[in-house]
Amino acid sequence: MKKQIVTATTAVVLGSTLFAGAASAQSIQVKKGDTLWGISRKYDTTVSKIKSENSLRSDMIYVGQTLSINGKTSSSKSSSSSSSSSSTYKVKSGDSLWKISKTYGMTVSELKKMNGLKSDLLRIGQVLKLKGSTSSSSSSPSKVSTSSKSTSTYKVKRGDSLSKIAKQYGTTVSHIKSLNGLKSDMIYVNQVLKVKGTSTSSKTVSSGSSSSSSKSSSTTSLNVSKLVSDAKALIGTPYKWGGTTTSGFDCSGFIWYVLNKQTSVSRTSTAGYWSSMKSISSPSVGDFVFFTTYKSGPSHMGVYVGNNKFVHAGSNGVQISSLDNSYWKPRYLGAKRF
Repeated sequence: MKKQIVTATTAVVLGSTLFAGAASAQSIQVKKGDTLWGISRKYDTTVSKIKSENSLRSDMIYVGQTLSINGKTSSSKSSSSSSSSSSTYKVKSGDSLWKISKTYGMTVSELKKMNGLKSDLLRIGQVLKLKGSTSSSSSSPSKVSTSSKSTSTYKVKRGDSLSKIAKQYGTTVSHIKSLNGLKSDMIYVNQVLKVKGTSTSSKTVSSGSSSSSSKSSSTTSLNVSKLVSDAKALIGTPYKWGGTTTSGFDCSGFIWYVLNKQTSVSRTSTAGYWSSMKSISSPSVGDFVFFTTYKSGPSHMGVYVGNNKFVHAGSNGVQISSLDNSYWKPRYLGAKRF
């Protein structure tokens, strides 16, 4: 049978009219700005599947190229939804925290917290805990708030960070550092920290409704000019994998550092920021731009500074690059707002 070549837009319409339960095999023609990751999202499939179906050896595609797309069947979707109630997941080849979190309706930071992970690295065969005890864990903050209402000290547990503790006790990272004479953000398990005396009486009331707490965090606004000037002031700082200090940054560590100049956020990955920020059609100064680089999904980010340029911690250190650059343009995923 002769393959029908259609545009990506037409293919979406055709795919939506196919009989439920049948695989929506079709061909699309690559348009300017397309990426394998973007196409996989649009057609409810994976990058590895598209590469396998089209015998691609890299993620590079070109305008006008015809790709064969086989969308997922409804049966695979139902198995996915039923598996979301699973309590564990065994890592397979090609998996990433971002991919697993999307499949099971979680965030990267939730996955890392549940499994005590300090980086985004996974190994094949590794068993991860999933969102099994969400309701019990969500009710625990209420207990913490009630019992710690007059607490003046806090004992550091595994997986804690200054930003996490500050959020729990309704204070700031800088205040905790000042109270304890800390010169960096490093803390260790069993360390006893002085915290704000009246931890979270207001959080005790709102812990029963997540909408209240999320509303307060979503209304946090940034001083855009300060964000940009703080980011630009770090130009020339060397690159360091996992780095979060002026001795060296990776891309998400750089964002974490400049955000914490104004507010208190947890250390997370690029995918974590992608899932927690609000999508916008085009960036304004002070927004965040995302790219797919060494793996599928958002794996690099920077601060948009205007004139189609962004500042980021790249392989050559903190620098300003153009969105029109031949490397960054085809890898651009979109913009988000804090």
